[in-house]
Amino acid sequence: MAQSFLNTALELAQPGQPVEQELAREGSDELLALLYRQMRSLAGPRQDLDDLVQAAAERALKALERFEGRSSLSTFTYGIVYRTLIDHQRWYRRFQRRFTLDAPEEPELTFPRTSETDLRELTRARRLYAALDQLPSEKRAALVLHDLEGLDVSEVAVICAANELTVRSRLRDAHKKLAELLRKDPLFDPEVPR
Repeated sequence: MAQSFLNTALELAQPGQPVEQELAREGSDELLALLYRQMRSLAGPRQDLDDLVQAAAERALKALERFEGRSSLSTFTYGIVYRTLIDHQRWYRRFQRRFTLDAPEEPELTFPRTSETDLRELTRARRLYAALDQLPSEKRAALVLHDLEGLDVSEVAVICAANELTVRSRLRDAHKKLAELLRKDPLFDPEVPR
């Protein structure tokens, strides 16, 4: 599916437009890997990650004609990935209000489990993702994009379609809430030796 999406995107792009140049430069496999990496970064490890990437890829195909090349392709796709994730989470909250589902099983993080240190890091990663999941979507996205992906506040503002002051406010609130959640966890206590 992903390869056919990219082939269709290349066919639809007009010769000489920034979209075609950018896609040719990135390559179709790299673009799909970019969408996957961006979605995993924002959404974390989850069972419906592939579905979210597919939804983002479909939106990207429809949005290619609007891409003017004023920003990088990764900034453009981050915006699409962000809006796809936010829309999905809103839909899922409405769905949960109407229907009761069994708790989904925890997605498996893949780290080598060769020592106690590796097991501790796996447990820390799971708990960090669980803490991130407790943040509101907009604040989690701002935190992940700025702190983990290393994007500038102005880039995060473009991706999240918010002004820079709003992004800074979301970052401040997300840092405060995440610190509260992790402060309660002994694996994140700086005084406990590792």
